[in-house]
Amino acid sequence: MLTVFSRYLDSGFTVAQQVYLRTAVAFLIAVIAFGRRIRWRYVLRMGAREWGVVVVRTVLLYVIGTMLFAKAATITTVVDASLIGALPLVSALGLVLRRVRVTPARVVFVCGSALGVTLLSGIGFGSGGASLAWNHGDLIALVAMTAMAVSYLGRDWHRAALNNQEITALTVGLGATGVALTSLLQGQGLPQPPAHGSPVVLWGAIGIAGALSVLNVFLINYGFEHVDPVYAGNLLTVESVWGLLFGLIFYQQVPSVTGIVGGLVIVGCAVGLNLADGSPPAPESPEPEAPTAVADLVDELVEVAEGGGFPVSELPQPARITAFRRHPTPLFERRVRIRLAGSGRRPIDPEWAYTQEAG
Repeated sequence: MLTVFSRYLDSGFTVAQQVYLRTAVAFLIAVIAFGRRIRWRYVLRMGAREWGVVVVRTVLLYVIGTMLFAKAATITTVVDASLIGALPLVSALGLVLRRVRVTPARVVFVCGSALGVTLLSGIGFGSGGASLAWNHGDLIALVAMTAMAVSYLGRDWHRAALNNQEITALTVGLGATGVALTSLLQGQGLPQPPAHGSPVVLWGAIGIAGALSVLNVFLINYGFEHVDPVYAGNLLTVESVWGLLFGLIFYQQVPSVTGIVGGLVIVGCAVGLNLADGSPPAPESPEPEAPTAVADLVDELVEVAEGGGFPVSELPQPARITAFRRHPTPLFERRVRIRLAGSGRRPIDPEWAYTQEAG
């Protein structure tokens, strides 16, 4: 849908102007929606390393990725841009950087997706043989999505101190600032709304695009925090289906036969990769080093509010608290994650089990 808004706003603004306008709106929405969950004092005092991670990911996502993708959306078709956006680049980069487990199935399906992009971009057959007609917009979209994929993988670079709402607000805020500075350095000046068209519709489109932007950034950070990069990246291929529908509905862009085949190859490889991988293997439990070591770890984590308690009836019996670890939950409540062990030697308090301060 952001591709559709990029094409619509291109009639009145430059690419950089429309990106920083909708990103600035996204920042305002993030501050309002996540205001109670953002610890501004902590954000301002966090170390240089964490600021560096935020800046690098923001530059990749907005200054490079979003700007180039918005440019590509004005050159190529909505269908092509969406299908290229559906490439499992996150999976490919995860394999190349050894961030995920490398298997023959993953390599085959990622290479198959590259073949799908080749077909999507256009292959012609003539007397001189096969020729590849790369669309300039397709190449720009591919570079943009590569930068975005690296930014997505960068979710693991953050330490546990920042939560997803804080990362989202910082990303869209710095993104709007960076793109605005880029626009001014290019001599584009301040945005001038077009004389034609309704201002209400124009600013309404910017507002909706901003809301979609903040939702997209938040869900990306949340998803890549909890899901394996290969599976998270492949879920993004659903975008190609919407790209086909939006291209037909809004712009009557009917994809070519090779484009349809290429899109099917991309989606098919993504689905096949998930099916081939199956469920991720469970981590092996460490062998006890001594007869007195705690054995048979219960595969369950119980979270309780820091300083509070929970009924002992919620614990598997017999059980005892063996370890504490601070853990920021997606709901931004500071909680303590407690690992439970079956076959504990000490009985638990019959009424309540209370949390403790943990380092």
